[in-house]
Amino acid sequence: MAERPLLGLLQPNRTTPKGPPVTIQEKVAAPSADRQVQRVGPKFDRLSQALPDAQRLAELQEDPAAIAPERALVFEIASTVVDFHRALSQISGLEFLGEDEDEVESDDDFATTDKYGNRRGDKAVPRRLFFTLPDATALRELVSLWNRYKNGEEITRPHTEWKRVFAHLSDIRPWGPQDRVTEDAKQEWLERLRDFPDDPVRFEVEFWYRAAAALRERAHQRLTAVIGEARGQLLDRATIPEIQYDAALVEVRPEFVQSILDHPDIGLATFDEIMVLRPQSLVTDPHGPDLEEAIDTEPDEEAELAPPVAALLDGMPMAQHHKLADRLEIDDPDDFAAQYGQAAQQKHGTSMASLILHGDLNSAAPTGPVNLRLYVRPVMYPQPVGFDAFEERMPPDKLAIDLIWRAFIRMFEGEGEGEGEGDEEPTAPTVRVVNMSLGDLKRRFAGVLSPWARLIDYLAWQHGVLILVSAGNIPDPVPLEEIAVWSDFEDAAPEERETILLKAILRNRAHRRLLAPSEGLNSLTIGAAHFDEIGPNGAGAMAVDPYASPFLPNPSSAQGLGYLRGVKPELLLPGGREHVRTHTNTAPISVTPVRQPGRFFGIGAAAPGTAGEMSKKLNFSGTSVSTALATHGTLRILEALEELPAEPPHPAVDPSFHAVVLKALLVHAAKWDSEIAAKIEEISKDNGTGYWEHRRDDAARLLGFGVVDIDRVIDCAENRATLIGWNTIHAKETDEFRIPIPAELENLGGFRAVTATVAWLSPLNIAHRMYRMAKLEIIHGGDKGLSLGVGNAKDQPSHNAFGRGTVFHRRWAGDDAKPFVDDGDIVLNVSCKPSAGDLDVPIPYAVAVTLEVGADVPVAVYERVRERLRQQVAVPV
Repeated sequence: MAERPLLGLLQPNRTTPKGPPVTIQEKVAAPSADRQVQRVGPKFDRLSQALPDAQRLAELQEDPAAIAPERALVFEIASTVVDFHRALSQISGLEFLGEDEDEVESDDDFATTDKYGNRRGDKAVPRRLFFTLPDATALRELVSLWNRYKNGEEITRPHTEWKRVFAHLSDIRPWGPQDRVTEDAKQEWLERLRDFPDDPVRFEVEFWYRAAAALRERAHQRLTAVIGEARGQLLDRATIPEIQYDAALVEVRPEFVQSILDHPDIGLATFDEIMVLRPQSLVTDPHGPDLEEAIDTEPDEEAELAPPVAALLDGMPMAQHHKLADRLEIDDPDDFAAQYGQAAQQKHGTSMASLILHGDLNSAAPTGPVNLRLYVRPVMYPQPVGFDAFEERMPPDKLAIDLIWRAFIRMFEGEGEGEGEGDEEPTAPTVRVVNMSLGDLKRRFAGVLSPWARLIDYLAWQHGVLILVSAGNIPDPVPLEEIAVWSDFEDAAPEERETILLKAILRNRAHRRLLAPSEGLNSLTIGAAHFDEIGPNGAGAMAVDPYASPFLPNPSSAQGLGYLRGVKPELLLPGGREHVRTHTNTAPISVTPVRQPGRFFGIGAAAPGTAGEMSKKLNFSGTSVSTALATHGTLRILEALEELPAEPPHPAVDPSFHAVVLKALLVHAAKWDSEIAAKIEEISKDNGTGYWEHRRDDAARLLGFGVVDIDRVIDCAENRATLIGWNTIHAKETDEFRIPIPAELENLGGFRAVTATVAWLSPLNIAHRMYRMAKLEIIHGGDKGLSLGVGNAKDQPSHNAFGRGTVFHRRWAGDDAKPFVDDGDIVLNVSCKPSAGDLDVPIPYAVAVTLEVGADVPVAVYERVRERLRQQVAVPV
């Protein structure tokens, strides 16, 4: 049991404040009505002339560049206030498909404005893209409304919002072939046709999701016919209404793909039912360790184990390995175990299971295995990737997202449509944390949420589970523009080498983005911190340890930011002190990550021997490792919570809130290193980033909320007290929490800090740009200085980035002597706001608050806070 266990927050005071109505100011100047008629009028005119004429309407439908019935129509609106959803509801037959946002440069037509309404040409114009599907009736009404706007006539109720839509309409256009064939698909296809010109090509076809099953079926039938005529085949299909996903996996001959590249304006790329063509998802661990480096481990002692709280979706682990025997509950309805030709191929699942149960086997102070079983659902198996070479990958003839969907259904609902999944009891009803050390190498985040991210967000909300996802490893080379010869970098002082590589990585940040599904909002995304417990041990040929600091992410660890510029990845956990190497001695020099740690660096985990021995361990590195360690950390936190004293002021955690409590405490344990944060911001400035908030964002894209120290939320300290609570909250409600302050701190100088974290799970509005329906935040409820004279700490993400996901993590710090206010309490308010449509369900959340003082402040914070809590009615939330 912890020496100073966590304390419980007192019951909050619930209020429903009614503030003044919020008025949003338009920040985009639009052109005149005459200019709008000149700009976009011809498109409406052509449509107006064709609609009454069946022959001309048929001609429009044959032209993929024309607006036509039953063809996706994109409204590009440059505005911060236009309510397109309201306008949409005013036209029958105009089906809403989704929305997105981007920015464009200011021009003579559209420009941002300051608070006085003056045009500013130096700032990008925010633009929202709305995807719709009109029928002929809707287009007729749309043209009618446009004609009234064009002629200066009044647009009356209920269509009044269309006047603002037309005034801020940047463009209106059909969704065409150029939208359906992504740049990723083009590049993938060109490379494949070059390297394997005679091999068939597999890719994914995502349809516009239609609510009517008959329309979805018609789209699939049309695709099947076209693929069949081209002597291809439909390998798989999946429809997930909960996330508005409808897709197919196809295999075609190489000439079929070449024809799409050469003539995108004919054939498959013109199908109105299709939203996009994408490369097939590739989920794998492409650089497995060298088993020759494996060394022996000692077997574990037998222990009485509780049912699983964590689940691992990965490759098949070695169930009889010394470190795993009798600790796993393997559920393999697809019989992927039969695909493993030899035990030596069971690398990834074995190492991940070992890390979740034991942590780092190289640790100088091991915490021992957790006393819980681990539920394992295999989703990968070894597949040939060359002569006598294999990689563990997800099935090549299945849509990866559908396999994950079926796995969750089986775990929590006990029934599914897949093979081996019938009307059964749930296989993992006690699970509250799911580890997904997986990522799609073919899909890097580019502003739009992937279907896989939407799926795990839905599953986290639906089943009340915490899903931990690896940020992904980017193998791409990083150019070192300042380096003429390799020895200049290799022989540089560690801090200088660190600066050189950080500059290069920030310059190339656009190419080092998160892998799907790590951009999800209900999940936590884990990056790899440059840390392990192997001392300096040399380096391989033409390789070097690039960083001096353990508080930076590894060079290969994928970067944020996330959706709507939120903090991603949120957390960094040890991923090995990754080395980099080059393949040339002179400029141009680039470095790539060393993917086989060998004896030089890494995190220790169980592994098969070369002959399948079940007693070996190896060093591993990367974000998969970090994610497994994060899951291990949550299990350690849970064990500590269950050992809390069964008396006030210590809390008794409600198991139904385990997911949000673990989520809050895991984030609460994270913190930036102030020196590293300042260094990144200075490098960002040198690279040309002028605005302070953008420089802070550069630090956040690398650091998230910081490196996690699990021990901080398992045990408090003499100078540090952490309190936790949990509750549900509705839209427009506020919970006021009061944290008692030691009386000795009044008018006493010296360092003090307050850290507050609120974590929640949110329902989703898939079709809405804001997507996440519940926005929670934690702010001061009384004195801005929290009765302690503290202010916003600098070593954290910017205030605008705090709560764009489903965690709000904030620090205040100061050292001035101040008199108490608010009756000597810290007063913090947790509030809930709807952010993507009406919110009418209770939102589960957890909150963690830490008060700490510097070592030179002579106050026993923990004991004093505990005493004041005991003096009050100690009823946890």
